Amino acid sequence: MATTSQIKKIHILKSKLKIDDDLYREMLSEFGVKSSTELDYNSAKSFLEPLEEKAEALNLWEKQTPKYSDLNRSNRATPSQLRCIEGLWRDKVAHKKEEIYVRTTLRHYLQTRFHINDVMFLTKNKASDVILGIQGIIRHKEKSAATL
Repeated sequence: MATTSQIKKIHILKSKLKIDDDLYREMLSEFGVKSSTELDYNSAKSFLEPLEEKAEALNLWEKQTPKYSDLNRSNRATPSQLRCIEGLWRDKVAHKKEEIYVRTTLRHYLQTRFHINDVMFLTKNKASDVILGIQGIIRHKEKSAATL
């Protein structure tokens, strides 16, 4: 599911760009949904990109830098690895989409499986292992759902 901040950003940009409801619903239908709350994290990201670009071109919006992009740490997980871990966990593993629940369950997974308290402490190699572990959980969930 899309994060609360993504949904808020969609509606702010819709308002700033003065997009009417009919056009907005048509844009959402291109993603196979009727409401922004039905978008998953990556779809919401894709939905937002052209809105941000247009608003930026019209000087109505200043695009924010991606999360963790300002980190410069040797031998630590890269910003894209950190975003990947959080995105996979949020979209495919966490049952509830509230940020506090997502963060808490991800931290619990990291502590029990990898003995690490937070994603910020991951090395590049350990981050790769975490991504593979989360992808394994996703495959298991999909396999279990298919047998029902």
